[in-house]
Amino acid sequence: PPMRLPPGTMVSVYRIESVLGEGGMGVVYRAHDETQGRTVALKCLHSNLAGDMEIRRRFIRESRVLRATSHPNIVSVHDLVEHDYLLAIVMELVHGPSLVQHLQKWRGRMPLGEIRAIFGGVLDAMAEGHRQGIIHRDLKPDNVMILRDDSLPGGQRAKILDFGLAKLASEYQSRGAEIVRTRDGVALGTPEYMSPEQWAGAARVDGKADVYSLGVVLYETLAGAPPFSSTEGDRLRSLHLYSPPPPLGPKSPEAPPEFVALIEQMLAKTAAERPTMAEVSRRLEVLLLARDVSDPEDSVRAEGQTPPRPSTEPAERKVSGLPAALQSAAVQRVAVTAAAGFFIASALLLVWLLVFRNS
Repeated sequence: PPMRLPPGTMVSVYRIESVLGEGGMGVVYRAHDETQGRTVALKCLHSNLAGDMEIRRRFIRESRVLRATSHPNIVSVHDLVEHDYLLAIVMELVHGPSLVQHLQKWRGRMPLGEIRAIFGGVLDAMAEGHRQGIIHRDLKPDNVMILRDDSLPGGQRAKILDFGLAKLASEYQSRGAEIVRTRDGVALGTPEYMSPEQWAGAARVDGKADVYSLGVVLYETLAGAPPFSSTEGDRLRSLHLYSPPPPLGPKSPEAPPEFVALIEQMLAKTAAERPTMAEVSRRLEVLLLARDVSDPEDSVRAEGQTPPRPSTEPAERKVSGLPAALQSAAVQRVAVTAAAGFFIASALLLVWLLVFRNS
């Protein structure tokens, strides 16, 4: 079992407060930065990883790249700590639900405006990472946090966790070392979101694997569930490698056909047939901007509510059997006639008075 650091332990200038979680890479602690006076997340590598010199070298290099990478949708890396047997990175501590809870809230009915607000930033961050040669390899709803940010339209910002770090553990596995296991007891990488090339054990995996994983997430966003699911690992592997995903259109009839086509292309079995992350970002932005993503009905689609139906009231009300436009014209004619009658009556009265006075 991995070693746990008790509360109060000092790791460099960071005082351990509590355990936040544990995964395939190591244990994440809530810690206090005694020099900056801030609360941070401290991710300590498991000893079997930290003790491997190649993984240690790569982890340090990747951490330095991530530390130099500044993107509002990627969790910031503040520091790297090397101390005897311990190797850790110090990260921004983020508060908020994960994308898992957000997907459960919408249950496959997430409106386009919400999709754009969340995934626009995710796509931009992933594209930037790929430009720098950093691949995630374990992109899934658990690794995307939704933070409140009132400076943005919609008031929320997505933050990607563990960008670039999962690749190290995968390479550790590929060299025949002890298999790194997640909390679910399966090989690193989440089965429902792994690309076909990851399932096939490809020696080299590039950014197109992340495109596939994000395609699975987007499919789930519209359909309410990933395209493939099975409790049997071999069955799930076969589905990802050989079976086309169930058609998305019937599962989400309100989704724009162009969006459905893009997701299906992201889920292509061959990496070469998938678009790049930058292309996905551009196409999604174009197709969502081409539509009204600020639909006022968006706010009532959560929790299974039904949007109000458009009014069936005729545009022109009928009173006494006449359309409103005809009524208006009739009223105008009556008013003109009345005014003319009043003018004539007044003139006749004036003439009568003049005649009466002269007589």
